[in-house]
Amino acid sequence: MIFKAPHEAVTFLPALGTVAIESEILASIVLLSIAILALQAWKLTERKRRNRELVKKVELLNKSRKYILDFLHDLGEAFTEGINLDELLYMIANFSVTTTQAAAGAVFLFDKEKQYLQAEVVIGPFPPALPIPETVKAQSPASETSLEQLVKSQRVRLREGIIGEVARSGKPVLIQDGLRDPRLVQHEIPELQTRTAIFIPLKFKDEVLGVMAVVNKEKAEAADYFNANDLFLLDSLADHAAISLYNATLYTLEAQQKQLDSDLRVASEIQKMLLPGHAPSVKNFQIEGYNLPARHVGGDYYDFLPLNDSRVGIVIADVSGKAIPSALVMTICRSAIRAQARLSESPTEVLQHVHESVIPDLREDMFVTILYGILDTNNRTFTFVRAGHDPVLWYHANTGVMDVIAPKGMAVGMDRIHRLDERLEECKLPLLPGDIITLYTDGITEALNGEDEEFGRDRLINTIKNVAHENADKILQSIFERLRQFTADIPPHDDRTLIVIKAG
Repeated sequence: MIFKAPHEAVTFLPALGTVAIESEILASIVLLSIAILALQAWKLTERKRRNRELVKKVELLNKSRKYILDFLHDLGEAFTEGINLDELLYMIANFSVTTTQAAAGAVFLFDKEKQYLQAEVVIGPFPPALPIPETVKAQSPASETSLEQLVKSQRVRLREGIIGEVARSGKPVLIQDGLRDPRLVQHEIPELQTRTAIFIPLKFKDEVLGVMAVVNKEKAEAADYFNANDLFLLDSLADHAAISLYNATLYTLEAQQKQLDSDLRVASEIQKMLLPGHAPSVKNFQIEGYNLPARHVGGDYYDFLPLNDSRVGIVIADVSGKAIPSALVMTICRSAIRAQARLSESPTEVLQHVHESVIPDLREDMFVTILYGILDTNNRTFTFVRAGHDPVLWYHANTGVMDVIAPKGMAVGMDRIHRLDERLEECKLPLLPGDIITLYTDGITEALNGEDEEFGRDRLINTIKNVAHENADKILQSIFERLRQFTADIPPHDDRTLIVIKAG
């Protein structure tokens, strides 16, 4: 061992300190290098993870693109061949089930007028959207067909259940654990329990047309529930399905409208056949009549019924409402009047028979106003009863005075308990040469001009007075011409019927 002087030992200590510092620096560099390597490894791992996610997203987009292209291809071929709405709905439901590998699916359409959704197509064992009534539970759906009928029979209101809520909100819903989700209706039958589900609104712009739904997985690759990928695929499909559904609905409505127009034209021709082709030619009187329906078919009715050589039955009626229902009631009235007119000389008895014949087939919200009279050409009288119809206008040629004759009477269908003949007052008018009897429906007096002003009875009376010297045909034409001038060719909102009787 070598001992040195103290001043020599001082030179040795700094050397030891330098080595320690260098060791620390070296350790720090090693640690830093390890950290850098670890960071680079993490970045590489993260990059790989993101790449894998990107690959999955690309695969999902390609898968979605393929499904949508397949759907659009099949859709294009279907429209070329003339697809109907039912076929389109089945195609949408089938693609939904296939795309998501679902066990069952359904498409619900929204009835905008009635404000409820109803399943139009069902594929597989789709659980009923609403609780099953106890009476139906006792029967228990024995087959997929009976289950389908049950699902289609249910009407789901907006906000009612998950389907009603999706229709209201317009937002899709993914349910992965259906057995614990309180929004779902769970049924006692295991096969009808919803374990997982997707509900997608079918929207065109901001209008919800319906809801597309799939439930339960048929073939599970990695999980037994639907996931975000399934939701994405179905949502993408729903966008195109909604556009196709909207167009198909328009096509269907257009086809139905064309068929309806065709049917209405036929009905109009039939109704014209039921109205008089021409007025009867009788001694001492001129008779003319005309009907202008507001639509293809209407509820106004008039008729001339030759009873014998000197007596003619004349009737004018107005059924409440318009179009087909009122036209059908009008046909019943015509048959009843024609059957009874030749059996009775009393206008009151005739209308009592009409009342008894029409009431069984008349809806509670409908009624019929009828004026029936008998023109006696020998005695020059007009005897009539008025069941709630507009008054008779009687122009006196010798004085130029117009009388409004309104005997009491109630419309057919207004009182279904009491006899109608108890509410009718019979009236007989003695007619002098030049006198004019005018019968009309409220479509004449209530016709509106561009300022919502009614033609009114006063204008009708003044028009008759101005042409009272003319024959019956000219008087009738003058009234309709004056009406046309007043309304400026505005389409009639109600049927217009007019009868003119002029004594010779």
